Amino acid sequence: MSEIEVRPAKTVDEPAILALAKVEMEAHVHLDERFRLREDASNRYAVYLRDRMRDIDSSVFVASDADRIVGLAIGTVRKMDSFFQAKRFGYVSDLMVAPGARRRGVGRALWERTAAWFRGLGIETARLHVAVQSDEARAFWKSVGAEDFLVEAWIDLREAAAAEPPPAEPPADSETAPAPPEPRRSGFDYPGDVLTGPEGSR
Repeated sequence: MSEIEVRPAKTVDEPAILALAKVEMEAHVHLDERFRLREDASNRYAVYLRDRMRDIDSSVFVASDADRIVGLAIGTVRKMDSFFQAKRFGYVSDLMVAPGARRRGVGRALWERTAAWFRGLGIETARLHVAVQSDEARAFWKSVGAEDFLVEAWIDLREAAAAEPPPAEPPADSETAPAPPEPRRSGFDYPGDVLTGPEGSR
């Protein structure tokens, strides 16, 4: 068994990374159809990958085995909303391992390299999303210390709309109908604030 090397991604790694990402995305669709893909998903991921490789607030690492790419991790430094004590956190948008290279410590090695990069920037916490249907991914992240924090919910608005009763008919004499209340702002109106600011609500 050859030794796994984790290193920063290079431009020449792109075809291998895209091939790995395609397998991972298709596996997610098989796991949960809500991950269904656009026809141009691979092209869009290529743009995303190049953006992350150029971004000074992101780092892209690959795991290679005898010059073959078998894993990928992407970490990005993100800002917290201004009312939270912590100012920044590390976000792991991608961590994937080729099916044939699993159970060899590749995922852990990628995570440790990404975590070390975060720590080097003074980042104290990391966050990520995990597919609820993936027992393997959930077990992995738990093994490296991840704890539940937020729950991201999914509502199918088509089904919700079908279950709702039809709206009430307006009064026959619309001139006597009460006027709707005036729109009301939240009360947060600090110039440049993340909630409203000069561009309106978030």
